[in-house]
Amino acid sequence: MNELYRDRREGHFVSLLKYWRLVFNDHFVIALFFLLGALAYSYAGWLPHLTGGEWWAPPALAIWFTLVAQIGRFATLLKPADRIFLLPKSGQMEEYLRGGWWMSLLCGELIMVAGIVVALPMATITLQWHGPQWLVASAAMLLAEANWFVLAKDQFNFSSRLQQGWRHWVVNQWVETFLIVSASWVYHPFWGLILSVIFLCLNGWAANKTAYSLNWARAIGAENRRMEQLYRFFNLFTDVPSVAGRVVRRRWADRLIKKWTITGHPWSYLFVRGFFRDAEMSGLVMRLTAVAMVVVFFIPLGWLKCVLSLLFVYLLAGELTPFYHHFDNKAMVHLLPVGRKVKVTDFQSLCRRVLVLATCLIALASLGNTLLWQWAVINLVTGLFLAEFLVRLMPRRWNKSTKR
Repeated sequence: MNELYRDRREGHFVSLLKYWRLVFNDHFVIALFFLLGALAYSYAGWLPHLTGGEWWAPPALAIWFTLVAQIGRFATLLKPADRIFLLPKSGQMEEYLRGGWWMSLLCGELIMVAGIVVALPMATITLQWHGPQWLVASAAMLLAEANWFVLAKDQFNFSSRLQQGWRHWVVNQWVETFLIVSASWVYHPFWGLILSVIFLCLNGWAANKTAYSLNWARAIGAENRRMEQLYRFFNLFTDVPSVAGRVVRRRWADRLIKKWTITGHPWSYLFVRGFFRDAEMSGLVMRLTAVAMVVVFFIPLGWLKCVLSLLFVYLLAGELTPFYHHFDNKAMVHLLPVGRKVKVTDFQSLCRRVLVLATCLIALASLGNTLLWQWAVINLVTGLFLAEFLVRLMPRRWNKSTKR
């Protein structure tokens, strides 16, 4: 069973590597570099304003580490056919899951270490802790993450007592983690370490006490949901065959659709309705706009707000450009009595409206808490000029793609 898991792990890494190479392309790496640099610069500029004894710091740290602990997932790498072909090996499945548990625990602990590194500067200033206290608190957080994965593995055991009543494993994961981090950051890190050791020992003892009987339906369903989340993230950058498109009815956009649709232009009707009803494209634009608003709101420097605003407008235009070919596989659209020029102008009209609306929202958010209206006006004007330039540049990009 260990050899089976190793083979699947290698195949899993190879398949993910193909998508990661497409995700971390030049545009995304540049955007990620600017985004992380801006966040780090703002974080460093915010730290000198902090003082010791901030009342909100311990609760904020408790919430932060509770959320960080929930990011990891137990990768079982099970497939739907395993319910049939591996059913005679049910007694050996605990040995198979042990390899996945260690790999998942390592990834989860790395995420927790990253969370500790991010929170270290703020907590050092507000809590005024020294080296030994930090080591104890860090150990408590790492043990809390290990306890999370003990419960994650136990959720697939039919014989577990945590599957019944109010002691559901999800509640235990959230509640126990919150108790550990609250004891560590609100009271004293020593109490958090003691509490994490107690929870880890009790849950580990309870899991080993009962015979492991794999719940195939729950384990396979959890793995399918985990892979679906990964594939949906990859689908933002490239086409993933296993991810099917979704159509969502958005009633709040009815008036906007009527205003944006050009009367007598069938391509305008298709593009506008397709944009709002396609959950992938419209959801991506809304999420990217929301991230841009949050980033420029907290950035203290005006020139940096301007650079990031233009960067996000460029990213939005880049994400909108492939939507031009959204209906190319529909045979009936090629019978429309309109030429390619009308299709291009109708799509440019949609992109222009989307980018103008996103630019206005980003410029409004760039006011920040200090109300830098001069830079907000500059961001608005430069963003509109960049949006118009990118919209006019789109046909050249389509021509290059068709020539290739």
